[in-house]
Amino acid sequence: MTTPPFFGTKVLADISVEDVEKLLDMEALFASRWQLRQGADADAWDRIRSEKAIPIYARLMASSRARKVITPKLVYGYFQCRKQGNGLIVDGGKRSFRFDLPRERQEPHRCLADLFDAGFVAMQVATVGPGAAKAAAESFARGIYTDAFYIKGLAAALAEATAAWGHAMIRAELGVAADAGERFSPGYPAFPDLMDQRKIFALLEPKRIGIALTETCQMVPEYSTSAIISIDPKAAHFRP
Repeated sequence: MTTPPFFGTKVLADISVEDVEKLLDMEALFASRWQLRQGADADAWDRIRSEKAIPIYARLMASSRARKVITPKLVYGYFQCRKQGNGLIVDGGKRSFRFDLPRERQEPHRCLADLFDAGFVAMQVATVGPGAAKAAAESFARGIYTDAFYIKGLAAALAEATAAWGHAMIRAELGVAADAGERFSPGYPAFPDLMDQRKIFALLEPKRIGIALTETCQMVPEYSTSAIISIDPKAAHFRP
C-alpha cells in the first residue's frame, strides 16, 4: 500500500519559472485565456499562433523574468484521514477537520470522500505571487490594455502550471503513475463548498508563502490555487 513520505507540511518557496513553464498548456493559453482563435480554421490558427501568439508570449515571459513578476511557490502536505458517511475527516494534529461532500444522484452514488481509502489525503496551495496582478494594473494604468489582458491570462495559466508541477511532485513522492488520481478544488461540483478553503488554510498555513484568504474565501494574491489530491485510480474519472 502507498504511504506518504511524511505527515505534515512543507514549503517550497524557490520553484523555478522554467520548471513551471514546462507544464504550461500553451494551446489553452492562446486559444482560451487570450481568446486569439475565435473561430479560425486550422491553417489560420497556425498562422495566428506563429505570427502573433508566440511572439506575445516570448515578450511577456522575457519581461516577467527580468522583472521577477512570476514567483512560483507551493505549500503542500500529507494528512491522515478517514471517511465517515459523506464526510472526510482529516487529522491536522492538534485538531481534526470535516469536509462534507455531495454524493452523486446517479449510480454508483459516489462522493469525493469515497476516493481516500488509502487512509491519507494530500493537499496543496500554489501561487505565482502578487507580481502579475501588479504588472497588469501598471499596464492598464498606462493605457496598454491588451498587455494587461494578456498578463492576467498568462498569470492564471502559470498558476495552473504551478499546481500541476506540485501535483506531479506529489505523485513522484508517492511512487504512483504520472496520471494517477486527481486533484479537486473547492467551489467545483465534487467539492462545492468554497468555505472549505478555511479548513485547507488551517491545515497548510499558506500565509507562509504569502497567501491570505478573504472573508468570502477568495485567495490573495489572485493567481493562486488550492486542492486536495486523491491517488485512487477512480478519481481521474470522477465527475459528479
